[in-house]
Amino acid sequence: MIENMKPRRTPVCPRCDRNDDVKKIAYGRLPCDEPLELAQEGYVLGGCCIRPDSPEWYCDACEESFGTWRESWGEPLSDSIQ
Repeated sequence: MIENMKPRRTPVCPRCDRNDDVKKIAYGRLPCDEPLELAQEGYVLGGCCIRPDSPEWYCDACEESFGTWRESWGEPLSDSIQ
């Protein structure tokens, strides 16, 4: 089931300029029983709730979270989120 979640391309981390340690952040109820399985597939847990300003990517090398879901939907984060 996890193979359906794999991202198409991994972005470069804005802090350390690398992409070899960048992982997709998975939100909500996950389709696997073991968090270890998720980590082996290149994901980190992001919690149950997702907001438009929730980060989409996490860099293991420098521990930076970046890229909001709203930005990936094509909308800039210009208004305040209530």
